[in-house]
Amino acid sequence: MEKRIIHFFRKFLAKTPFHPQWIVFRNNYESIGNLGMYLKGKVLDIGCGQSEVKNYLSQDVEYIGLDYYYTSVDWYHSSPDIYANATQIPMANGSMDAVLLLDVLEHIPDSDKCLDEISRVLRKQGTFLLQVPFIYPIHDSPLDFKRWTIFGLENTLEKHGFNIVKFYSQGQPFDTSMLMFNLSLGKILLNSIKKKNPLMILIPVYPIIVFICNIVALLGSIVSPKDDFMPWGYRVIAIKK
Repeated sequence: MEKRIIHFFRKFLAKTPFHPQWIVFRNNYESIGNLGMYLKGKVLDIGCGQSEVKNYLSQDVEYIGLDYYYTSVDWYHSSPDIYANATQIPMANGSMDAVLLLDVLEHIPDSDKCLDEISRVLRKQGTFLLQVPFIYPIHDSPLDFKRWTIFGLENTLEKHGFNIVKFYSQGQPFDTSMLMFNLSLGKILLNSIKKKNPLMILIPVYPIIVFICNIVALLGSIVSPKDDFMPWGYRVIAIKK
């Protein structure tokens, strides 16, 4: 039953306000596609998953999706262009114009080695688009190792030869609060199924609760003062020195 519920949310509700992570997903790839001035030429997408971002990039881009074999086969059932480890990228030095690393760095045990590899395959003045979670639950366990503040990202990227040219805090306090409520309630209900807990009775109304929270989050983020106090994540555009 638990797997059927998860499959239902992933397949049918992923792009609707009934999905617990709609706040995160609703314009994620579209907003990346709007960064066309930075994403040109050969673009390497590390940890590409289903390669959804490709649909939002310019037709002139030579897109290359790379993912770890185990992740592709067992988790995403996808077929990237290249199976490889993010700490051993099978590309020549300076061969890429841009590299995407979207919600992947936290899953790599040796993040420094990964960043060194990205710096190696990028040409000088090449673009590195990095996206990482901050206030966000443990996911894809046990392969979830780190969280960074924007100050930690700036320090880390500087050490690996990158200059940040722009960054975005993803999520206002209203958004992040509702997102955490949606996810925590969902986890509680899934645990209730396993343990036959009385809270199981909330499962039929959970999508309605999520819908209300998502709409409240959207309206709240529009009318409330902008604040970087508690983002769910960060997106960083960096240039190789």
